[in-house]
Amino acid sequence: MRMIRAIGLIAMVAVVMIWPPAAWAQASRNLPELDQAIAKYNNGDVSGALAMAEKVLTHFPDDENALYRSALFNFQLNNLDAARGRLERLVKLSGSYFSAWELMVQVTQAQGDLARRDEAIDRLKLAIKTAVDPDIRVKSDFIRERIRAGDQDVMVADYFTRGGSDFTRYQFLVGDPRTMPDRGLLLRTDANTTANWADTALMPPDSQLFHLDMIDPKPEGGDRVAIYAYFVGEPTYDVVRAKVMEILRGEAQPLSGEPGSLQGIMKRK
Repeated sequence: MRMIRAIGLIAMVAVVMIWPPAAWAQASRNLPELDQAIAKYNNGDVSGALAMAEKVLTHFPDDENALYRSALFNFQLNNLDAARGRLERLVKLSGSYFSAWELMVQVTQAQGDLARRDEAIDRLKLAIKTAVDPDIRVKSDFIRERIRAGDQDVMVADYFTRGGSDFTRYQFLVGDPRTMPDRGLLLRTDANTTANWADTALMPPDSQLFHLDMIDPKPEGGDRVAIYAYFVGEPTYDVVRAKVMEILRGEAQPLSGEPGSLQGIMKRK
């Protein structure tokens, strides 16, 4: 990720503003300086917001709220090592802090430390299971990654609790995917497609077919669907991500349908 310009803050600002109080419930104290830092952040002054969070930490080095916000602001400024350091300190102080583990997944993905990323995912799921707060305990998804594309973030929702014959596993979308669940790039499976492939002997019996689709709304109504890949059995996130990156760079064409809105988005100015 790189330095975020003002327009690129829109998705992250939305996440900060819509997070329920439970996301900050584990903060150790309520300091006006941290509220001012968030105000600066929401106005696009990430460096100023970071300076205020760091000032708090000079007086209260173990303040969980300040540690989290410092990590968030450092992440937005592409200070990955600094963000990681704040998060490692935070999760030692509070190992069940859901938002900290969610951000840790994103930071370690950006660093390429996939082993620590996978550990963070496991700890995130444990934080959900053991949460006292009911809003955290019912979570069924998390934002796994933010992929920089020009002035925008392609956000990745991981719907880790879903299963059965018809469901979406991953969703890639500019903005918060959870507000538009049937848009963007979706790794999903459905019983009809699985049955059709099984009937034509294209895959072994008792296997499940997944497909990577780009879904865009048509001006006249309805959806435009482009299919980019098929997978026999559920693929790993890293396999899916590799294909998605080809699409975002404009290096992959759909197997059927017209190229979708995210194709080549990384090449646009």
